[in-house]
Amino acid sequence: MVTEKTFTAGSEFPALAKGTLRHYSMRFCPYAQRSRLVLAYKKIPHELVNVDLKDKPDWFLARSAQGKVPCIEVDGKCLVESLIISEYLDEAYEPKNALFSKDPWTKAEQKILIEQSTEMTGPFYTLLRNGEGQKEAAEKLANFLRKYEKNLKGDFFGGDHPDAVDYMIWPWFERLGVLSEQAGFDFSASEFPLITAWWNRMVADETVKATMFDQSTHTAFVRSFLAGKPNYDIGLD
Repeated sequence: MVTEKTFTAGSEFPALAKGTLRHYSMRFCPYAQRSRLVLAYKKIPHELVNVDLKDKPDWFLARSAQGKVPCIEVDGKCLVESLIISEYLDEAYEPKNALFSKDPWTKAEQKILIEQSTEMTGPFYTLLRNGEGQKEAAEKLANFLRKYEKNLKGDFFGGDHPDAVDYMIWPWFERLGVLSEQAGFDFSASEFPLITAWWNRMVADETVKATMFDQSTHTAFVRSFLAGKPNYDIGLD
């Protein structure tokens, strides 16, 4: 069994058996969490290999040329990019239990909502780093949340159960508490009642629980990251 601890530059490549699906990840990466959510939801057998993104092993760079996670490998073939991987896993494994709609129009609408989540990343990390433009970043992030508040029509974006939209946008919502603690960003239930109720349902979801960290762990990692010494193995000692 491959360890959950992080592989860094100079580490030996962990042998990969033929036919085994391997997921290269970093425990606190929101993009890698997307594909981990799909793996958990569909109960896909796989190996997890966590990679030091600051000091990457050569064997990882040979599989992910830009050094990004997530990356999956099976029988010498590799895929990168979180949405591409997530859609592939959804289609290739247990297709009857699909997260993306089989209807082309509905699937396109799902992808639009997922794509809009890219609006969150810039202001999210500006606030996290306490950089210039905090007020503007906070307003951009609030506008992003208002879009999702408006588009949430049921208990989940998937209706009465989570679908691809819920899981693909979740990683950033999981980390909103860190923004409150680090930058004073106010994610208020009074302004976002539907999203707040959705957030509470999501943290109770078994798939989310299988992949998430609590706020104190996220905060500890963020502080180590901002200090220039990311502790990828928090909680594994």
